[in-house]
Amino acid sequence: MSGILTEEQKKGLTEGDRRKIRKELWNIANVDKPVVLKSLNEARAQGDLSENAEYSAAKAKLRAMEGRERYLERNLDTCPAFVDTAGEDEVGMDDTVTLHSEKTGRDMTIKIVTWIRVNPLARKVSVASPMGFAVYKHKVGERVPVILDSGEMYYVTIMAIDKTTDDSDDEINSY
Repeated sequence: MSGILTEEQKKGLTEGDRRKIRKELWNIANVDKPVVLKSLNEARAQGDLSENAEYSAAKAKLRAMEGRERYLERNLDTCPAFVDTAGEDEVGMDDTVTLHSEKTGRDMTIKIVTWIRVNPLARKVSVASPMGFAVYKHKVGERVPVILDSGEMYYVTIMAIDKTTDDSDDEINSY
């Protein structure tokens, strides 16, 4: 049935998400962390650590980097695979969709992404959000209700679906 997501899909990561996470983890371990550790060691060699701003800054940067590393590893280990069940003529994952909102009378273009790549400013909308959930697995020309968490409802009509599969400009969100 259209618009139905499993719990695994709501929490899921695409293979592209997993590649991005592995790449970022590799960069942290092999590029960023060695630079910060070198800075930390150089600052430590300057002596009194209680009044050493460089040491404090390097330590804070290392803590933030290790937190990001834990966040990425936890999601890589615990999030299920997102299996896109949309048909070729339906709105699916990574598709760019042009919609007409009856509420505003305007057209808008959004990209359907997983929760870990959401970016409202770039119009990247989670498939599990009210808008993403409403349009997922629907076809061009269909008028679908968008039901907000508040219970408010409005309609959008799917004007076009661009079956984009390129997620190279999508970044993994911060925690």
